[in-house]
Amino acid sequence: MNLKSFWQSSRSTIISAIIAIIVIAGLFILFNVLPANQATKPAQKTEKKQEQTKETNKNAEAKKTEKPTEKKVKLPTKYTVVRGDHLWRIATHFYGSGYNWTLLASENKLANPDIIHAGNVLTIPKASEKTTARTHTVVRGDSLWSIAEKSYGTGFEWTKIRDANPGKIGLLPNGRPLITPGQVLAIP
Repeated sequence: MNLKSFWQSSRSTIISAIIAIIVIAGLFILFNVLPANQATKPAQKTEKKQEQTKETNKNAEAKKTEKPTEKKVKLPTKYTVVRGDHLWRIATHFYGSGYNWTLLASENKLANPDIIHAGNVLTIPKASEKTTARTHTVVRGDSLWSIAEKSYGTGFEWTKIRDANPGKIGLLPNGRPLITPGQVLAIP
């Protein structure tokens, strides 16, 4: 057999075999040498991310346990409403009492204080020292409807009183609210 004729007949096969060997050797080097040198870097990054996450969680826990009055915010100020906010929560945050929600509603000229949207910017005014929570002591014959009529001029606002007194107002078997003489109800 002549070497020259063998080369001409098998040239493409030999070149393909050489390329295959080079590719296999390159992949072997890539997967066995490089990951050993770089394996510590992703692990370190993961550890750093975990530490950062732990610190972020600790900060969030600290913020949750802080009392609203511990934050000294100079009033008047502006506040951007976030999803889930309502005036009671905002008033509790800035004044330490949710009963100042009416101050927020009147300052911002809200047509319907029950509806505020995320992204709205509210003015948080300085509260006067005279702002106190209104209450009503239930007497025999009172109902939430009659209390709302006395407080708001319409009985249709009785749900505000119910919502401002969670856990104080019971339910009768027919689903109507139950209040008893002597109870002290907050009037928002």
